[in-house]
Amino acid sequence: MDEENVQRNIECIIEAEKTGSYDSINCRLSKKRRGWYEQNKAKLNLQGSDPRKAYQMVLLEYMKLNPDEVLVVFEDEKKITWKSNNWCPVLEACQRLGLDTRRICRAGWESSVQDMIELINPKLRFSRNYNLLRPHGDYCEETIELVD
Repeated sequence: MDEENVQRNIECIIEAEKTGSYDSINCRLSKKRRGWYEQNKAKLNLQGSDPRKAYQMVLLEYMKLNPDEVLVVFEDEKKITWKSNNWCPVLEACQRLGLDTRRICRAGWESSVQDMIELINPKLRFSRNYNLLRPHGDYCEETIELVD
């Protein structure tokens, strides 16, 4: 566990709750993720469909997660769905603060993922199954889908 990362997320969430806006979190994360992409795009070796490439880029390359912790449960040319079981600093922060991850993750951590996957293809859409989001479920089910 990365205690510094948890504390940073706790501070960001407390500030967002005080102001009633998660825009600063979304903007900071989007900027950080787009900057990472610009620095690393030449050396990325992404393969497969656009949803697969976005999954590889965000989870395996950027977040450096173990594929066994973000297990793909469905995949075709237009969609990839996985179950996230990785350690998560936002989950840890929400549990310590007594806040619902379904609200916090949607408000502060969803649009920056969307911004990042659009670098692969602007028609990609990121979503989560908020009925299964930890700790309300055993894992977080997430999807990237190519929409027309």
